[in-house]
Amino acid sequence: MTRDEFLDRLGELLACLPADQVEETRQFYAEAIADRMEDGMSEQEAVAAIGAPGAVAEAVLDDLPAVPRAIAKTRRRSTVLLWVLTVVGSPVWVPLLLAFVAVALSVYACIWVLALCVWIVAAALGAVGVASLTLTAAGISIGHIPYAIAMLGCGLGLIGAALLVGAGAWAVSKQIARLSALWARKAVSPFWKGRGEGNDVAAHLAA
Repeated sequence: MTRDEFLDRLGELLACLPADQVEETRQFYAEAIADRMEDGMSEQEAVAAIGAPGAVAEAVLDDLPAVPRAIAKTRRRSTVLLWVLTVVGSPVWVPLLLAFVAVALSVYACIWVLALCVWIVAAALGAVGVASLTLTAAGISIGHIPYAIAMLGCGLGLIGAALLVGAGAWAVSKQIARLSALWARKAVSPFWKGRGEGNDVAAHLAA
């Protein structure tokens, strides 16, 4: 089998994928064959080393995320069947999807509201601490030293508590943001896979 025959057959087998993805895959294997030919293989040997077009196409489809893989394989069998299943199943999967999104957003909002409450407590402690330091100056101005010392101690203590609570709030907020990014990646993983991850199997076959 020549390189052009291999690439044409691969494109036919992957016609269930978007055109740009098919072309990207064809270019990838064209370069892999060219590299083998530069290493001294004949065109037929280089193509044979890649594998049969059917096996390569299956490997490319298997490396897709779960949802695009299922759609692509169903589309290979029948586009009409895909639409029928989508429409018929919509009374089930649409409400479930909406309910899942609503619950996820509610939980997410509650977590951030709790973090915001901690920030508000830190801000309140800091504000009261600053007010206490202001009263310290007032105590000194009127010559009431015990009062000034008491307000100074309260002010410094409250500001220290505000810094401590604020540090905790900052740490919690960073952790929530990190978990949010992780949850977002997990949520879209059935539908999308990064370019580098998507070429893992292809690179293995072409190695």
